[in-house]
Amino acid sequence: MRASSRKKKLAIFSGAGLALIIVIVFVAMKAKGNGNQPPKLPVKTGKAEVADIQVKVTEVGNVQPEVKVDVKSAVSGKVVSIFHRDGDLVKSGDVLARVEPDLNQAQSLADTKNALTSARIRYEQAKKNYEQDHNLFLQGLLATKQNRDSESEFLAAKQEFEKSQEKYNIVEKSGIPINQSPESFQGSNVVAPMDGTVLTKNIEIGESITSGVSSFNAGTVLFTVADVTKMIVKAGVNEVDIGKVHVGMPVKVTLDAYPKISFAGRVDRIAPAVRIDDKVRVFDIEVRLDAQGRELRSGMTANIEMIGERKEKVLTVPVESVFQRDEGEVVYVKKKLDAKALAEATKKKKDDDGKIDKNAWKKFFDKRVIVSGLSDNKNVQVLKGLKAGEEIALEDPTLPNDKKNENDD
Repeated sequence: MRASSRKKKLAIFSGAGLALIIVIVFVAMKAKGNGNQPPKLPVKTGKAEVADIQVKVTEVGNVQPEVKVDVKSAVSGKVVSIFHRDGDLVKSGDVLARVEPDLNQAQSLADTKNALTSARIRYEQAKKNYEQDHNLFLQGLLATKQNRDSESEFLAAKQEFEKSQEKYNIVEKSGIPINQSPESFQGSNVVAPMDGTVLTKNIEIGESITSGVSSFNAGTVLFTVADVTKMIVKAGVNEVDIGKVHVGMPVKVTLDAYPKISFAGRVDRIAPAVRIDDKVRVFDIEVRLDAQGRELRSGMTANIEMIGERKEKVLTVPVESVFQRDEGEVVYVKKKLDAKALAEATKKKKDDDGKIDKNAWKKFFDKRVIVSGLSDNKNVQVLKGLKAGEEIALEDPTLPNDKKNENDD
């Protein structure tokens, strides 16, 4: 019995010893394998490669009729009749609604013709005076200041006359009998200003509205009429991309409502001035579509892709590898180092002040100025300064190693 017990214990110890030996050998081999691994660079790297590059600018806009007009009433008052609704086809001059003017508004409209007559008289007199004064000025018989004052009076009178004429035309088209007394007014017609489709109807019978002729406010928009057979896409392009966009540039348009359908078009207009959109500086553009479709409806969200210049089989690098320095655009090219030199270069070096050496990157990277070409926001074309296959830094290697580690965390 004792002999049998001793054999069992010996077998157990032998098995445990063998397992321990296996573990030790495994750990030693792993440690040796890790020791053969080359030191890791403190920054990520990529390579300069030959590839195709296509300039594209993408934005989100909306579909709009090329021509649409907000329709207002020439009088303030109450809506008494509505003859057209959303989606109706109308002709220029068709009566859309009828408004019953209030007495105060009627009185002001009765004065419109008199105001126009007075403005015309002032304009004609100012024009006559300016022509006389200008002739005297050309003959050297009138001072420059007097000539300028006369010109200013003429221009002011002209502007006043044009505004009065515009208001009178609106009232005349509305069908208001201007020569009648305010008490005899029966109502004012609101008419369609163009052939088209009623996009929106913003009023109901009995609703009070404000005149669009008043100089004190913009007036109530009763209807919006548009030509829906000619739709365009409007969008705002960020100022950082506007240099890549030009009139005539091909555009691909897709709609959120119909993602499988695309429309071809071209940039038709670029605004000359910047606009601030939620603290972002943008330039408004208009895209004219090559073909129309029933799918196009006013206000739809449109995804536009402006297609620019294309280069095939050119040298490219990732955009994150290009850095702006005083000498221009630069990349950091990895030096050809053996494992020992690389291990030495990647050690944290300290200068005489005990701080991390800011120039340590020079041990494993060369800074090189390049000349760039096209960019598709992912890659940049390199015209000069690099060769295919060269390894480059994808992060700024001039930052201290501890800063990079903090960024990685």
